Amino acid sequence: MALAEAAGNSEQSGRGSGSGVSETRRDRSLEAIQKQIKALDVPRFDVGIREATTGQMMNREWSRAEVEQSAAWLKRMNAKGNDVYIRPAGEHGLVLVDDLTADKISRMAKDGFPSAATIETSPGNYQAWVKLSDKPLSDDARTVAARSLAKHYGGDLNSADSKHYGRLAGFTNQKPKHTRDGRQPYVLAQECTGKAATAAPALLERVEQGLDRAGAQKERQKRLEALQVAKPGYGSYDPTREYQRQAQRLMAKYGDDADLSRMDWMIAQDMAKGGRFTVQDIEKGIRECSPNVESRKAGHIEDYARRTAEKAWNAPEVTQHRQEQAQEKAREAKRDRGQSLG
Repeated sequence: MALAEAAGNSEQSGRGSGSGVSETRRDRSLEAIQKQIKALDVPRFDVGIREATTGQMMNREWSRAEVEQSAAWLKRMNAKGNDVYIRPAGEHGLVLVDDLTADKISRMAKDGFPSAATIETSPGNYQAWVKLSDKPLSDDARTVAARSLAKHYGGDLNSADSKHYGRLAGFTNQKPKHTRDGRQPYVLAQECTGKAATAAPALLERVEQGLDRAGAQKERQKRLEALQVAKPGYGSYDPTREYQRQAQRLMAKYGDDADLSRMDWMIAQDMAKGGRFTVQDIEKGIRECSPNVESRKAGHIEDYARRTAEKAWNAPEVTQHRQEQAQEKAREAKRDRGQSLG
């Protein structure tokens, strides 16, 4: 891996420096900045300056041009002992894998995860920006993907999330543990090809499947908890409260592993028999209260709720029950009229 050009004066050899970056006719700090941000290839960046004494981060959101134009100011901040960081701003398809060796980065590349920008943060220690997609990915997808890569290749799991800063090349790493002979090492922009990861589609498919499963489980748990704490009572004509009341009864009988589609059917039939609720009422109860319906019936919740309600309403045993109810009410009304005449 060829070393990138770092900031320093023309007389310096190696990567050590004093407290800051010397000014020369050739601005190597700016060259390193340009090399890194070109490889990351996003329109805007968050730049962070960590204050040396307090550890607080000063944040700036800049365009690519603004980052380059701020090189002199960033040098002054770095010369005062502050560390300089960068990350893509907004939505993007990049993830950071931190605390890698050169061998690990080579193995990633062989596996189809080449580093779009390889940053040597201290001698022998690297950060890899991996381009998973030219299109924006969600924060959740980037976090899961970053954690997967960090875990598989031995990176830092604590740095594996969608918002983590990486170091900006061209400035010194001010951590005291890296001090050698009173000097701090430069952060170097190594190979910065900007290449996308060819193995990313398969990884992202697994990531999305995992997120879908986690979302389904979360939604199921959310609705189950809502059913457990609901106090629907009796005598209400609210279809959602009626669904909750009956769901509580069935969950108590069959447990959290109950067949939820079967539960919808049983509740729909019972509501259809009662005579208080319309088909639309039953549909609403299922649509708004059925546990995990978003994932169980993804893309056709409305259709599922409507078909279940209509099927229950028109079921022979339900139709017969309503007819018997109507006949009984007619007989009661006739008896009442007879009694009043008598």
